[in-house]
Amino acid sequence: MTGRRRHIGSWLLGSLLILVLSAGGWLAWQWVQKVTLQEIRISGQINVEENEVLDLLRVDTGLVMFDINAVMLEDRVVRHPWIEHVDVARLPSGILDVVIEERTPIALLMGREGRGEFWVDAEGWRLPVTNRARYDVPLLYAVPESWHPMRPLEHEPTRELIRSLDRANSQMDALFSEFVWGPDGWTVHLTPAPPHESIPALLGKSRYDAGFDKLLAFWDQQVLQHANKTYERVDLRFDSQVVVKESPRAGYANDLTNNNNE
Repeated sequence: MTGRRRHIGSWLLGSLLILVLSAGGWLAWQWVQKVTLQEIRISGQINVEENEVLDLLRVDTGLVMFDINAVMLEDRVVRHPWIEHVDVARLPSGILDVVIEERTPIALLMGREGRGEFWVDAEGWRLPVTNRARYDVPLLYAVPESWHPMRPLEHEPTRELIRSLDRANSQMDALFSEFVWGPDGWTVHLTPAPPHESIPALLGKSRYDAGFDKLLAFWDQQVLQHANKTYERVDLRFDSQVVVKESPRAGYANDLTNNNNE
């Protein structure tokens, strides 16, 4: 009999607890439905102006938080060309918390007048130039494609090049000054290193990772070791060799080493 009473008591206590929790949940639900938007808090942005984010959100204080669709707001904000990812959270305090993650520029696309038009990230998205940040990245001239705000670059040699630039290490990145597109593909002009001036290196239209590796080896083994030479052009398009056009530097003894087939 005692065991049965204990069982009934436990059941009643459990039922009472469920009722209390249900009532509390119902009251909390009622409260959430009445909380209004008091503040929009935006963080994480560098190149994106706060007023741009507000224009994309298109929400006003006073709206009921429960009626705000966070997923829809995220879809609106991420359409900004600089924004790669955004999280929108509705906080019980009435704050709409917007956390932004911007894209990272890999290169600067130059216009016909010699001015920077767009930064570009590793996925080919073109990012409007702003005055809020500066990036030490290579310059890309004569990219053969017009800009579209909702579409990344489609020119495959350029897409492959910027992916390779994203993977390049700091030593390799320090060599690059600017890239120029031409009939033979991309040519990189190396950063001058006295007594050497900028050296043009032809990369072609594909396989830039391999070209970068050969270029770094050539730089370490030849350019840095031969101050008595002027390198007029380097061709990296061939699998097993680096073709070099060079000449003796005035005032230095001639070096008869043939470096045309590395």
